[in-house]
Amino acid sequence: MADLPALTRQIGTKGIFEVHADQAPRRQTHSMRIVALSDQHGFLPEVPPCDLLIVGGDVCPDRFGPFMAMHAPEHQRAWFDRSVRPWLANASATHKLLTWGNHDWCGQACSFRSDSPACARSTDLQILVDERTAVPVGTSGGILSVWATPWSNRFMHWAFMKDPCDLETIYAAIPAGTDILVSHQPPHGYGDRAFNLDSGQIEHAGSRELLAAIERVHPRIVICGHIHGGFGRFEHLGIPIYNVSVVDEQYRLVNAPTVIDVNVPASGRPSREPS
Repeated sequence: MADLPALTRQIGTKGIFEVHADQAPRRQTHSMRIVALSDQHGFLPEVPPCDLLIVGGDVCPDRFGPFMAMHAPEHQRAWFDRSVRPWLANASATHKLLTWGNHDWCGQACSFRSDSPACARSTDLQILVDERTAVPVGTSGGILSVWATPWSNRFMHWAFMKDPCDLETIYAAIPAGTDILVSHQPPHGYGDRAFNLDSGQIEHAGSRELLAAIERVHPRIVICGHIHGGFGRFEHLGIPIYNVSVVDEQYRLVNAPTVIDVNVPASGRPSREPS
């Protein structure tokens, strides 16, 4: 796991930035900067320079002229290829990982196998669907393990939706030793407060099954989105959980990408802090 000492938080209207505030690391480490964002819905904002860029789903818009993505995912795929790929290629990030969200019909209907961890030649771009990948840390030999999953609890008719009982099985496959867990939807109780049209109340809309998986795996960082109004940093059992949505509930671009700094041991796998 990534070696994360106590952190000082700086929160502004444009994003979250964490800086290390305590004593020097107990062993030689490599500083790594992660930039994460989700729920772009067609916006392609500037990405700060970083070692690892994580896109947490809903990267695509829904409408393409007279076509809706759910009925014509090939138009969304074409937009992804001509817009998102160049945006990612131009981003000042060494490694780039992406998973889908419920608006990304092309990810469900079209093949992106060549971008999967099994087929991609590098982490210049990998698209993960319930998969794990290893991200090299500098030239030190250290790595971060990342697992990404695109699913959300079923509601209405969208892509990458499953019932909670089915998601329990999917999340059970997340392996122990995962450093960064990326999920399009948030866990129950953290960055997940949304207005329920049926009840007329603000309620927690996140996944209980995902929360149980987080408690089992105990990743060092959780990155999610989906609930636009849930943007921010939260914590569960000492695990930081970031909702990194960049748009608000009216689909206006209001938040900058979230920046997270971590220390990773200079050689070997990242390890947990002593308890």
